[in-house]
Amino acid sequence: MKNKILIIALGVVLVAATAFAAAKDGVTVRALVDRKAALTGDRIKYTITVTAKKGYEVQFPVFADYKIGYFEIKDSASATKKGLFGSRTFSNPYFISAYSPGKYIIPEIEIKYKAKGDKDWSTAKTAAIPVVIENILLQEDGIKDIKDVKGPMSFREINWALIIIAAVAVVVMVLIIYWVRRKPRPVKLPHETALEELETIKAEYLRAGDVKEYYSSASDCIRRYIERVFRLKAPEMTTEEFLNSLKDSSGLSLEHKDLLKGFLSASDLVKFAKYAPAREEIEAVFITAKKFVEETKDVLSKKDEGKA
Repeated sequence: MKNKILIIALGVVLVAATAFAAAKDGVTVRALVDRKAALTGDRIKYTITVTAKKGYEVQFPVFADYKIGYFEIKDSASATKKGLFGSRTFSNPYFISAYSPGKYIIPEIEIKYKAKGDKDWSTAKTAAIPVVIENILLQEDGIKDIKDVKGPMSFREINWALIIIAAVAVVVMVLIIYWVRRKPRPVKLPHETALEELETIKAEYLRAGDVKEYYSSASDCIRRYIERVFRLKAPEMTTEEFLNSLKDSSGLSLEHKDLLKGFLSASDLVKFAKYAPAREEIEAVFITAKKFVEETKDVLSKKDEGKA
């Protein structure tokens, strides 16, 4: 405890000793630091204070490369206070850092001043201030965290209960994932898939406005729907061949066959004949396709009932 008090007292004396007054022509220049020792990278507050009589101008130096001697300037500020009888005190604090341990000197700093009306500047210098930078890795606080290298853990030191619990948890998790993936997922019926596709096609048309792509996608959707329902393999068939393959089908009524023929023929006009449909025709495409799917969705269930 006594040693700490002695060190603090010594530090106060050292800091006080850094205050240097250069009085000349009514101008006083002082420089001081908030501490004489710091760790690498720490910020030290270095302040230059100039007190001048009324009517004096003061000019602080511009530090090249933002450095004062060895120290790098991290930040700076300036303030002016008015005193008695019109005097002014200029205070410029600089926050400086050094990154290599050692003993360094903050050099003398030249301050320029002159009375108003004078042509030439006069100069006054601050005192040089010694500062010690210590290695942060060698500080007592840092050494406390360093521990001896421990040898390999013995068999008895292993927490087997925790390992067994973790292993059981992993096995249970794997079994749950396997069960969830193995559980059969509900299969969508052809009409459900077709209706979802039509909604997507309509949304894409409203976003992009491509009429030809809209008709082409809608007709392809209906063809795929019929192929799934009647188990046809007709991806390369023309519209005429496709309709002929359904001509003798008892699954579709005559009304539905006519509806399908009109829909596919209108789509072909837009896709291949560069026909430009009116707005009402474009809106009718989605309505017709959806109506066809909804009115024929029971065909598959009837075909399955007949097989049973």
